[in-house]
Amino acid sequence: MDIIYFGNGSRGLRCLEILLEKKYNIIAIVGHVGDSDVVKLGLKHKINTFQPRKVNENNFVSKLRGYSSDLFVLAGYNQILKKDLINVPMLGAFNLHGGKLPEYRGVAPINWQIINGETKGGCCIILLDEGIDTGDIVEQAYYDINENDTAGYVINKQLELFPPMLISAIENIRRNKLTRVKQDLSMGAYYTRRYPKDGRINWQKMTAQQAHNLIRALNGPYPPAFCNYNGERYNILSSLILDEKIMGLPGRIVLRRENGTVVIAKDKGLLITEISSQNGIFYSHKIFQLGDYLE
Repeated sequence: MDIIYFGNGSRGLRCLEILLEKKYNIIAIVGHVGDSDVVKLGLKHKINTFQPRKVNENNFVSKLRGYSSDLFVLAGYNQILKKDLINVPMLGAFNLHGGKLPEYRGVAPINWQIINGETKGGCCIILLDEGIDTGDIVEQAYYDINENDTAGYVINKQLELFPPMLISAIENIRRNKLTRVKQDLSMGAYYTRRYPKDGRINWQKMTAQQAHNLIRALNGPYPPAFCNYNGERYNILSSLILDEKIMGLPGRIVLRRENGTVVIAKDKGLLITEISSQNGIFYSHKIFQLGDYLE
């Protein structure tokens, strides 16, 4: 089976490593523009690599059509493939999606699952169609998300799950034994792109749980949650939900603990542990002073 691989980031790199290790025939690799570990690995293995700015341009589609591929695999690749390109491989195209479907279509599903307080996360492989994350599901796996699990933890969990899922999907389509589950698109939602400014904690409007979820959802290879203190921006790297209910005015720093400070959210206090600024990483009680406010 001849595969053209579209990849980026840790997911793209890990799954490509496994496919090469298992001796699958990768005939071309498509990566993002710029420095790309996926492209570097392809070059190391003397595989033809491409980094198009616009993957759906006619000339590039024609170039890939010339490879007579059986299957496309997309892992961490963020350009949306249009119909002409999707129709190039004989058997179709697999996309590795980092969220439960149909609940979490669209962008940043790992972050959104944690922000929404999900206790059961998921990831899946779908057959690409012309919609965005609307194709038939061919593989899906689930995992627990505990109260203090971060986006970084979930990424690592998915890096364990995706390779065997991908191997299973490839073997099933090769043997003509692929099981396809249509999505009920009336369920779930389409989630849009997040921006760094979306990480600001609003102590007046967010409950302690909502602030905690945002902090851990952005703890990983993402711009972190943040707020301002004495005119300077501080990134909030970690927090803990307290057993006791501590009340006060939202945003005020009210208690010091060995590993941080308690800040009042909309409904109760939240323990802020690690923070960072341009000067480094600190426990919050080294910087935040009792009685002051975070904004």
